Amino acid sequence: MQKIRRKRTIEGTTMPGIIHNGGQYFMIDLNIYEDGMADCWELVDLDGLRGKLESGWLTPTIPAGRPLSIHGLGSYVVESARWLHDTGTYYEAVLDRLKRLNPEMSNLYTVTETQKKLAESRRVQFIEEAVPFYVRSETFYETAEGRSIFLFMRREGRSDLIRLTVYEDGTAEICDADREQAYSSMAEVEALFADGTLFTEFDRPVDVTIAGLGELRLSAVLNAAPVGEKRKEAADLLGKLQGGKTTLELCRDAYHRYLEEPSERRRAFLKERYEDVPEHQRLYLGDMDTRDEDYRRILYTPEDTREV
Repeated sequence: MQKIRRKRTIEGTTMPGIIHNGGQYFMIDLNIYEDGMADCWELVDLDGLRGKLESGWLTPTIPAGRPLSIHGLGSYVVESARWLHDTGTYYEAVLDRLKRLNPEMSNLYTVTETQKKLAESRRVQFIEEAVPFYVRSETFYETAEGRSIFLFMRREGRSDLIRLTVYEDGTAEICDADREQAYSSMAEVEALFADGTLFTEFDRPVDVTIAGLGELRLSAVLNAAPVGEKRKEAADLLGKLQGGKTTLELCRDAYHRYLEEPSERRRAFLKERYEDVPEHQRLYLGDMDTRDEDYRRILYTPEDTREV
């Protein structure tokens, strides 16, 4: 029997959540789709989501004094917090968002036991990349694709955890679970980096609102990407969306050219490309084990022999 397949675009929205894995807590965007599926480091249906909440894998709170890791941003100690939800009300908040996407709650997808067993036997974990977009024109439903990063933002006498999304047409948006602010150009966002409105680090406790989740007092920065490096990352994302290569890709290209024909000129060029890569992303130059080790060996201790 001939096998065929098709792809379908499923729209959705996000709300903040926390993954509790191996004793650590990770801030995530819980992606909720109009067909009732949700992504909490694994794509699950509504029953599966309830199970993730009951098991503690997905949670709307973390204990005081524990670190919270925010992807691409840093790790911060939560001194205290006023949380909006317990497990039950958080699930209801998910349903509320789903109903806004799908008022009739129709055509909701359910993962069957057969599918679960098949996925387990194939060792497949269903993960989808959520692609931010906005609608440029309802006529022909023209959209602009984007990419997002987390940042802290000072506004109206408070600090918020926000997502900065850059779009392929050069516009940008800053949003959280409650509101969105559009920017007509990246120059406007650059000004927010320059005047300290967007930030990643602090030297005294700071109160941060995570809209839809709670108000946190963060007492210490365990590690954080420098704000200037996040600025570079935003520019990187825009360049990629507009058809260019990221600094990661350019650095890998320079690395492979050096390996093909080692020379001081190529090593110097590799150094330039390596230092162009945002510091917090350099670990992605290699695989999960080697990270950027061989790059640093070539650049800073070239007398060391590479282990093969």
